[in-house]
Amino acid sequence: MKRYNLTAALGFFLIIQIAQSQITVNLALNSRPQPWLSQWVNPINGQMIITYMQGPVQGDAQVKLRTTLLDESGSIIGASNINASRVYTLKVGVNLFTMADALQLQNLVLSGKVQNTLQRTGRLIAGQYQLKVEVVNVSGDVVFARQTHPFFITSYQLPKLMVPADGTELDARVAQSLITFRWTGLIPNTSELPTYRVQVFEILPGQTPMQAFRGNYPILDEPALHGMTQYVWRTNLPMLDNTANQKFIWTVQTLDMEGHPIPSNDMNIQGRSEPAVFTIINQMGAGDKNKKNED
Repeated sequence: MKRYNLTAALGFFLIIQIAQSQITVNLALNSRPQPWLSQWVNPINGQMIITYMQGPVQGDAQVKLRTTLLDESGSIIGASNINASRVYTLKVGVNLFTMADALQLQNLVLSGKVQNTLQRTGRLIAGQYQLKVEVVNVSGDVVFARQTHPFFITSYQLPKLMVPADGTELDARVAQSLITFRWTGLIPNTSELPTYRVQVFEILPGQTPMQAFRGNYPILDEPALHGMTQYVWRTNLPMLDNTANQKFIWTVQTLDMEGHPIPSNDMNIQGRSEPAVFTIINQMGAGDKNKKNED
């Protein structure tokens, strides 16, 4: 019994000493971090800075982090389990951590709807949130420092296809050499330039455009130069023979710096813009046709 009391007294004494020290936490969180929460380890999302200044007793301090995630109204949609939280040892001075350390995703107990969305998509839906982090003792009953930081999960407008526009007819004599694709940029701009992949699918006889888009393997699936909104396809297809009247459907897939599709309201489209159909036609004149028949 005396041993227990001694241990408890020692623990209380250490808490008092840490409390008399100065601990501050600064959430240098990007106001528009990546929506994929597993990516918060990346420096682009910011970092957490905990400063520890010694009190009367010299030495390191052992602490835990208590994380709370709130929605725009201030309602709690997630909280960490303090009993399962990792113990951090603070050195005297500045201690740097990633935003993944602050978020504690693996230890964050989320509300049902948010949890379902995260499991299905790996991200939060677009909107405004608040992240609160408290530096506490290892028992979780004494708070040494806290900070709350707002952030936004951005809703993006995917690029719109411009050239060739939907319904365009391309001359086979030109298309046999090259086809130029153009599109608008992602809105709003991201801190890192996105990657645009141009994808072209051939519409086979008896197929609708969307059947080809969803079921066929792309005959072109190549990235444009980083950040560019144009791609020149140097084709190698038979455009001038009797099968020159061919139909194709194309789109642009927009990817972030990690190669993940940019999120949109419909996660099923995987960052792909609304597709457009174009046709390759043999525009040989009547005189040319007669000459061909005479030969």
